[in-house]
Amino acid sequence: MNPANKARRLSRLSGPKIRDAWVLLAVLSMCILVMPCNVHGAELTARQILDEVEGTALLVGSGSAKIELITESKRGQQRSNTLQIYRKTDADDTEKQLLEYLQPADVAGTKLLSITKPDGKDSEIWLFMPALGKERRIAAQEMQTKFMGTDFTYEEISGTATYKEDYESKRLDDDTFDGHKCYVLQLTPKAKSEYTFVKMWVWQDESIPVRVEFYGRGDKLRKSLDTSGWKKNTKGKWEPSQVVMSDVLAGTKTIIKIMEASEADVPDEYFTVRYLRRR
Repeated sequence: MNPANKARRLSRLSGPKIRDAWVLLAVLSMCILVMPCNVHGAELTARQILDEVEGTALLVGSGSAKIELITESKRGQQRSNTLQIYRKTDADDTEKQLLEYLQPADVAGTKLLSITKPDGKDSEIWLFMPALGKERRIAAQEMQTKFMGTDFTYEEISGTATYKEDYESKRLDDDTFDGHKCYVLQLTPKAKSEYTFVKMWVWQDESIPVRVEFYGRGDKLRKSLDTSGWKKNTKGKWEPSQVVMSDVLAGTKTIIKIMEASEADVPDEYFTVRYLRRR
């Protein structure tokens, strides 16, 4: 057989095998690319999930919003308050928030300023009450007391709770909440706390905590925080239209409804102690 015919015969014999090998290699490559995506969620640790959580503040990022804050008694009696919230996140990830009561008249002008550092250290909360005419800094031992008759503590209403820094995390079995597939985390405080542990349901697709449960002495459920009506703002950030904090033991609720929101930049002076006295 001449060399040319021999080469053509070898090409016909080996061609399908070479093509099959390439197809097999391509399929294996696709599997390698796809498999991590399918098992990624299963492999995530509690800490990694917590690292991705957007946070539990009322607003995300910078901007302002007008909210209705409703306190509900055990008997179902409600009191409505109107507040303005201003938020700003600095380049170093320091988060600043100012809450101001607009109505009713007996609490109008009351303001709460919180400045939260990325590591949770040296964070500040200041309260100004017009009746007193001066501001005061909330001491560390007051952080877990209730704010203005609501079911939120100062720490919770200001968004200064640092779950990543202050809690040990453990991943539990995944669950579904309000139609969202969720990771479920159990968080145990590293230091002395009014809670023995906290359970958090994190929306898998968006890394948003949609439910938080707070357990106290005897591992009994004390409070729960639920968010609903999630939608994206013009900057693509998810925001809830309603937040409900329920005190299971007391039988009370605090309901927060977002009335209107703006993403306009907020002046730095709003987040100063001096500004608290401005009317």
